[in-house]
Amino acid sequence: MTDNELIIEVRCNESTMRGANPHLPYSSEEIIREAVRSHDAGAAMIHWHGRDATTGAPDNSVELYREVEAGIRAATDLITKPTLGYISQTGVEERVKHVRALADDPRMRFDAAPVDFGSMNIDTWDARATRFVPGDGVYINSRNDIESVLGTFADLSTFVTTVCWDVGQIRTALCYREMGLAPSTTLWEFVFTGASRPSSAGTNVHALNAMIAEIPAGEPWQLMCYGGDVLPLAALAIVLGGHVSIGLGDHDYARFGTPHNGELVDKVVRLADTLDRPVASPARARERLGMTPLPPA
Repeated sequence: MTDNELIIEVRCNESTMRGANPHLPYSSEEIIREAVRSHDAGAAMIHWHGRDATTGAPDNSVELYREVEAGIRAATDLITKPTLGYISQTGVEERVKHVRALADDPRMRFDAAPVDFGSMNIDTWDARATRFVPGDGVYINSRNDIESVLGTFADLSTFVTTVCWDVGQIRTALCYREMGLAPSTTLWEFVFTGASRPSSAGTNVHALNAMIAEIPAGEPWQLMCYGGDVLPLAALAIVLGGHVSIGLGDHDYARFGTPHNGELVDKVVRLADTLDRPVASPARARERLGMTPLPPA
């Protein structure tokens, strides 16, 4: 598999709260710190959410994303892919404003943007209380909004990764491709979920095979596990030629103590080494995905 290097993405903070692990980043400085750690460990791509530095609450301000992007660019050549997902009910422009604001600067523009191809319930399952908390959490992506987001990114020449939480969302994404809106040059992102977030399939080989079967043959894909441990399924993805996302934003990985994101990336790198699959540098990942090369500083 030397012609298909493994692309590792770090999902450093998502919407998970810090809890007992001080390494989950909130502030710009902390996100940049985790980016450097992850890059040095072998990651090619970073996904992050803007957070309030003190409370960890969502912060979708352009200034924050600009600060993080500048810090990552100064220290690494990581592929940058910020979120659109924190703001799901206040209009498309609010969701894409940070991508639009940086799009005219070749060095500072984000490399990619993730688009979710459907809506889903996102409450946490409390197994002890046998109930969902809070019980009214819905991540909304109407088909009209998806169309608008895709149109915006086409205008900005932004690379789109295709995020799918189930087989139906894969089929939906292919419909947008037929409409001429969803690009054929993409990275498919398959979302699995752990026991605390039963919004998608669990990490099992049958679910993975079902998702792979729905995408056009030969197109690149990666997997993640929101609310659970991705490592068992990561081994299968590495063998099958897929790519892997991991990070404290998805799961605390408390079985390893209080790891930082770089340590989690290193676990995937070691797994790839055991399975004899080379790991892609950010530059090589850009090439493999058909992305624009990063301009020189």
